[in-house]
This record gives sequence, structure tokens and C-alpha cells, in this order.
Amino acid sequence: MSISLTIPNGNEKDEHRLIRQIKGAAENDDYVTLTDVTLLKKTENDYRTLRAKMAGQDVIVKFTYEEEDAIPRLEHESQIYVDYLKPLWGIHVPKFYGFYLYNSSGRNRWPCACMVLQYCGEPAVSDLSQLKDYRARDLGIKQFRNDTMDIVFRLHSPEMGLDHSALNASHILDFRGKPFLTDFSCAGPHDCLASKARQLTRETLPAKEGEILQSVGHDSMKCLGLRLFLESLDYCIPRRIEFYGERFVCSEILSAAFLYQQALEAWSDKSEEEMWSDSVKEWRHIHSNWKKYHPDAAVEPPLGIVDLQEYLKTVDCQ
Repeated sequence: MSISLTIPNGNEKDEHRLIRQIKGAAENDDYVTLTDVTLLKKTENDYRTLRAKMAGQDVIVKFTYEEEDAIPRLEHESQIYVDYLKPLWGIHVPKFYGFYLYNSSGRNRWPCACMVLQYCGEPAVSDLSQLKDYRARDLGIKQFRNDTMDIVFRLHSPEMGLDHSALNASHILDFRGKPFLTDFSCAGPHDCLASKARQLTRETLPAKEGEILQSVGHDSMKCLGLRLFLESLDYCIPRRIEFYGERFVCSEILSAAFLYQQALEAWSDKSEEEMWSDSVKEWRHIHSNWKKYHPDAAVEPPLGIVDLQEYLKTVDCQ
């Protein structure tokens, strides 16, 4: 099978005919012309994300001219769709319509390749922590987030053994009220320590929502990828936080001033006001969960100074 694709390029248009390379894609006619091609995004490494029509279907086209790195990455992602994700096509991930490569003996002026996927909506949120409240009124409280968690757990299951490896908010699409995961360019085989014996579910997590998800010990989340994902969702509170390039144990943070001093010592182009604001935000979160971080503490400390000018006065007096 081959496709004909016209790429918008400023005032000009580049026409290409590409041949499908990987077996196992969803079937289409032997020769298809992609129509209504619109450029959605272009990145520095010459990746272009396009939206088009393919035999009446809405599709996304990931296209590149860059031969050394980008074309192999597209081919790798295409193989992931065929080897690992096929049971989820059209259910939790887009259908895969093929990886297409230029014909070196044809009339193409330069190397190029593309991958064609089913169009499955737009990103649901801009930050993973927003998923818990996303479409709560029509879908139900936390339903979209819970469905997303179930998909990620299934990827990590012994049945599938796959780690997305780069999951962020832009990779979680809302397609008719259902989460769809996309962009598996960094994905790879994964022998998940968290689901050795059985598939991990929300019911079998070693921590309930709002609890600390431990990184070590008997009741711990042994998979780093899943632990970071759950913390990003704001499902479980983190045992450690990353702050201005360093990681700190939350139970050892005792004030906003402590974090502010760390920020001042780190290289940053932020102003002192911005660094103080970041410090207070993290400290408020830690203080509000004080009992969880310090279960044996008899007394909860006061919030302390959260105003920068007030803090600077105390420094001047020292």
C-alpha cells in the first residue's frame, strides 16, 4: 500500500508518495491520497504533526524529513503500535494505519517518512493533577482520571509489559469522553516490579488516595514510573519533592524559608519573588499534610512566615 501526501510548506507545497513498511496496520486501500492536510505543530527536529482525511477517516500524521534520528524514532513507535498496542487500538490508543517511507528510487527529492494514526481528540488537561476534576459533572467525579489510571496499569501488566516512559498531560486525549493515550516514541518493554504476580489495579495499590506512596519497604510502589505517575496525578502525596533541581524528603522540610534558601543557592533565572512564591506553595502542601508525614508528632507546627517582606525583615535583624 502507498499514500500520496501534500505537505504545506509556507507558500509552497511539497508532494510525496510514500510506501507502507510495517505489516500489521489497519487495512486500507492499496493507494490512498490524504486530503484536507493541515499543519498542527512543527518542532525543532523537523517533526511535523498534521491533521488530514484518509479515505474519509480523520487521521493524525506524524511526518519528518530528518533521516538520522527522527525517521528511526517514527519506525520504533510504529513497531510499538503493532507489537504491543494492537489489543487497545480504537479503545484506549489510536488505530495505527501504517508507517510510510519515501521510495528511494522514485521522484522524492529528499528522505522523508510518516506514521498515520486515528484522530482521537485533543489533550484533556494541561497538567496531570487536573485530571481528578476533569469533566466531573458529566462523567462522574474522578472517572476520567480513574480510567486513565486503569490504562496505564494495563500497559504495565504482565500481559502487555510496556512502559510509556514519557507520559505527560499532552499524551492523554479526550475522545468522546474516554481517555486515549498517544505518543509512544519513547516506549519500550517493561518487566514491572509492581505487577509481578498480577495486574495492578486501584484496589491493589499499596496506598489509598491521599496517602504517602512509599518508595521502599514492604508496603511500597516498586515501579518508579508508576510512582511518579501517581504523584503527578496528585493521587498520592509524594515522599520526596523535586525543587529547583534537587530532591528533598518532605518530612525534613520545616518552613518556606528552608526551601527559599535552597532556591537561592540553585541556578535560576527566576526573580526572588517568584522563588519565594514557589517555596510557599510547596511548604503549604507539606504543612497541610503534616500528620501524614509525621504520624507520631504530638504537635503540628505553625505555618510560619509566608510573606517575603516579613521574612526579609527577620534576615536583616540577624
